[in-house]
Amino acid sequence: MQPEQSDLSAVLTDEAVLGFLTSHPEFFVSNQAILPRLRIPHESGGAVSLIEKQVSVLRNKCGTLENSLRDLIAVARENENLHQRLHLLIQEIISATTLEQIVKLTRCSLRENFNADDVQLLLVASKPKRVAAKKNTASDTTKAGTKTEVPKTTATKKPATRARKTKLVEGLQVVAPNDKRLKLFAELFDSAQTQCGLPSAEQLECFVGKNVSNIASAAMIPLYHERQLGVIMLTSRDESRFSSGKGVMFLNQLGELLSRRLQTYGAIAPAAAT
Repeated sequence: MQPEQSDLSAVLTDEAVLGFLTSHPEFFVSNQAILPRLRIPHESGGAVSLIEKQVSVLRNKCGTLENSLRDLIAVARENENLHQRLHLLIQEIISATTLEQIVKLTRCSLRENFNADDVQLLLVASKPKRVAAKKNTASDTTKAGTKTEVPKTTATKKPATRARKTKLVEGLQVVAPNDKRLKLFAELFDSAQTQCGLPSAEQLECFVGKNVSNIASAAMIPLYHERQLGVIMLTSRDESRFSSGKGVMFLNQLGELLSRRLQTYGAIAPAAAT
């Protein structure tokens, strides 16, 4: 018991409380919040009074509602903190100048903010662009004075920009646009929504190889903007961490942001060994 409570109990006797309530008959009118906490037995012999039973039920409901309210407030505060951290991540990703920075920032944030044991990215390389054909349109004059066509090269379009070389980065692999493994994620791309649960063995193998025994749940985020850009997989040893039915609003928002950032980043080439 705290010192303040000890001093208060020493001063407030039953007679003092009774005297205060007697002199302030409207106390409970202006302080109704305390009424559900009071216990006032209703004399009814050996039977249980209906009034007392109703008060007991209402008191239990009040306690349940208070607990639910505290839980909701705690969840709201947690979501607010998560939203602020993701806002900082968005700023960092927008400012990132290399694909390696984007990948590292994403993996670090997802592990920290979503309690993922591991985060892997599977990106789809950009399709190679064909350089436009060149035309010969110039003419020249021969010694006899007749005009003949002379080869002169003029390009109809600017040459395509080459894909930036991608360094080997932990947690990242880049596959060709025609990679057969992408068919395993066709349903994920069609839904355009994060999927939680335990992926198929083939899907897991695309990210972590044969070592899937320690994965109990996962979340897969599709990356799509004008084309298939890739998939992010968060894994956990806890089967309830990313169980089916989990809220995915923040993961969907992050997926949309990364998709647009990767699309504006430029062409992506398969990773080259260093």
